[in-house]
Amino acid sequence: MIAFAGGEEHVTKVPMSNLHNSVPRRLRLWPLGIALAAWIGFVAFDATLQVVSRMESWPTALAHACYFWLLWIFFLPIVIWLSLRFPLQQPRVPLQIVLHLMMCAFIVISNQLVTRVFLPLPPPPALELAPPLHLKMRPMSTGMRAAPDILIYLATMSVCVAFAHFRQSQQRARLALELEAQLAQSQLHALRMQINPHFLFNTLNAISTFVHTAPQTADEMITDLGEMFRATLEASEGAEIALSQEMDLLSRYLSIERRRFGERLQVEKDISPELAGALVPALILQPLVENAIRHGIEPKTGVGRIAIRGCRRGSDILLSVCDNGTKEVKYPLAHKNGRHSIGLANVQERLQRLYGREQLLSVEKGELGGWKVELKIPFHRTPAKQAD
Repeated sequence: MIAFAGGEEHVTKVPMSNLHNSVPRRLRLWPLGIALAAWIGFVAFDATLQVVSRMESWPTALAHACYFWLLWIFFLPIVIWLSLRFPLQQPRVPLQIVLHLMMCAFIVISNQLVTRVFLPLPPPPALELAPPLHLKMRPMSTGMRAAPDILIYLATMSVCVAFAHFRQSQQRARLALELEAQLAQSQLHALRMQINPHFLFNTLNAISTFVHTAPQTADEMITDLGEMFRATLEASEGAEIALSQEMDLLSRYLSIERRRFGERLQVEKDISPELAGALVPALILQPLVENAIRHGIEPKTGVGRIAIRGCRRGSDILLSVCDNGTKEVKYPLAHKNGRHSIGLANVQERLQRLYGREQLLSVEKGELGGWKVELKIPFHRTPAKQAD
């Protein structure tokens, strides 16, 4: 027995540009909420420290804390936006560092001017503690005022840069999956379209043999061919269709072949009713039946039989095409690029791309005396995702 299973891996690289523009506009306002929550947290933390360390009342501590962090209620949204918009990313890291340094310096200078020039606040009173613990509070120095501003800026920028890189990595992964799916869909579509000219060539070649010897048969075959292609165009554009629809397309193909072989061709169909709505690759059975006819029935003298069976086994679907052709005829599977094996190679390629390791294509001696081709694919009623 010859069996084929497995899948292929595709690697897609996605540029990082324009990822910021992919965020919905309504989600871009969230930095304001984060900034307000952070500012309230700063004020609450500062006030708590003053109450504990200086034994101030809560109203006084909250007033001092609000005054100390006054400008940050305006600066925090700007810092968050700048950090998300310019997250120290190649190729302009030096320029982005300069931009952040300038913004940090602007915040420090602005806070110095407000707290010392425009809105100076009297120093808090000395702590009323017994000697030698009596301490006299001094006005805050320039360094003590600048240090919290610099630390808050660096902490906010670090968190935002980390979040920006995390979000971009997620977006790259999502875009890569979308491109991968589009590529796989295009490849599957190309493989499906490969069947049509292959089938058309073989059918027209058969029709040409009847043009002069049996014009009426040739005319009927052309009509059947047109109906089959119309049904193919009306079928779903997706990679998969319902098995009942697949069997309808197969019946139209067999009507053409019956006109060629007449009573020589006998077809037996045994498909479990529960598989009617199951999804299978579009035009997956026609190449198998065509190979059975060309390489099993056509070289044989006498009546040719083809059995098409389908059943469910656990979580899988088993589909098989068996003929009573001679076993001495080598099944055209090894030479993938040969003209006689394009149909089966196409089936094998599509199964691999759709189901990966969950599929199996096997060729073995059949119970009718010829060859048997069997497919195993997962049972499902919703479209399958292309395997990685």
